[in-house]
Amino acid sequence: MFTGIIEEVGIVKQVVSQGGKKYFTISCRKINEDLKIGDSIACNGICLTLTNFTSASITMETMNETINKSTVKEWQTTSRINLERALKFNSRLDGHIVQGHVDTVATILSVKEFNHTRYLEINLSPDHTELVVPQGSIAVNGVSLTLAQIERNSFQVALISLTEDLTNLSLLKTGDSVNLEFDLIGKYILRQNSLKTSQSSSKITKAWLNEHGF
Repeated sequence: MFTGIIEEVGIVKQVVSQGGKKYFTISCRKINEDLKIGDSIACNGICLTLTNFTSASITMETMNETINKSTVKEWQTTSRINLERALKFNSRLDGHIVQGHVDTVATILSVKEFNHTRYLEINLSPDHTELVVPQGSIAVNGVSLTLAQIERNSFQVALISLTEDLTNLSLLKTGDSVNLEFDLIGKYILRQNSLKTSQSSSKITKAWLNEHGF
């Protein structure tokens, strides 16, 4: 479990493919304290398992499922990665609840400046329109952001200067891919409503019997 508050931006310095998996060694120094093998670390919003670490780097394991469903497939040496250690429950929850389970990969449609603020416009699949609400939360590459505007096929987020300074979102340009994780609470509500609708439609009623010739 994470908060979407990035602690450090690391740089991929080595990629090793082995048995259908990839191991990424990422240079970093700030998050290396208080780590142990097997820890979960959010890397660009993806919950990955720590397999090794030094005072200057971490090595994370990615399986084929993760590679296929996230931007991991695009990572290479020199890629800059947002890093966040798992949430401690004796700390403040400054962002929002983030699982590190990527829902989809989306594309940056435009990057605009307005009143000295950078806005990212990101495409939105019809399958996910019910998961975004005005002023709601969303994680983009693991960064907890607030939805500034929602359109039929896209949404916008605004970046404060601190977010630009402390994450890799300032490097994004039109056409780049990002990992999206929608708000967990919204996903559970949508799932519950879907199940209720399904159960309701499966009941045998007089209208159903007439329709099927009884």
